[in-house]
This record gives sequence, C-alpha cells and structure tokens, in this order.
Amino acid sequence: MTSSPEPRWPADPIEAVAAHWQREPFFALFNVAVEALDEGYARIGVDRDDMPLRGVRDSINGGVVGSLGEAAARLCLTTQLAAEERLGATHEVSVSYLTSARGEHTTAEARLLRRGRRIAVADVELRDTTDGAINAKIRVSMGIERAEAS
Repeated sequence: MTSSPEPRWPADPIEAVAAHWQREPFFALFNVAVEALDEGYARIGVDRDDMPLRGVRDSINGGVVGSLGEAAARLCLTTQLAAEERLGATHEVSVSYLTSARGEHTTAEARLLRRGRRIAVADVELRDTTDGAINAKIRVSMGIERAEAS
C-alpha cells in the first residue's frame, strides 16, 4: 500500500496566510497579531504597552499608524490572490488622522474596496477597542503581479 502524497494546499488557507504574516519582521518588531481573516477582509491588532515607538501623548506613533494600515490592507488583498498572483508594490497610502491611538489595544480593520487585474484598493479603519473611537482612516492602493512561470 502506498501512502498518499501531502496535499499541495493547507486544509485552511486563511490560517496558513495568517501564520506566514506573523513571521514578517514588521509584525514581530511591533508585536502585531493577525486577529481575523476572511475573503477580502483582515483585522490586525497591537497592544499599546508592547509598542516600542510612541507618539504624541503616549499614543502609537503616527508613522506606525500608517504602516499598520498598509499591513492590514496588504494582508486583506492576500486573501483574494489566485495561485499565479502575488502582491505587488504599494502605490499609495493616504492617512487621515482623527484622534490619537491611546487605548490599551488598537486594531486595523481592512476591507477590499476594489480589485482589478493589476491594482486593488482597500479601506482601513484604525481604532481603539477600549472605547471604539476611530483613530485613523487609511486608504491603500496596491499592485497585483503575475508570478513568473518556472
């Protein structure tokens, strides 16, 4: 009797995507956790006490806020890529800072607004989970590339 080969794709592709992103340097450096993933949706979170960079009034640094938004958007797009596609460059990140992110736990929740053949756009809300306040609205445009044939 021969053993069956290992499956090419994991039983839970969303779980595999989350595990991959947890190993990314940005996620490790800033203690970012993947909290939720679905088709065209991603939520990441960070505890302020674990954040090494601080901004005004002991909030999360503004540059980190933009980077959290971009990371959530790129993770969100990853859930929509076909096997022959990969993430391309980020084309634009627009951040509207509304309030300082000073809550104990902050999330960046991304939803895919549009996905074309070569460009995708995501909308991200960064909010404190303590009081539900929206700290920033972030819009991210990203490229989609075809993986080269081997």
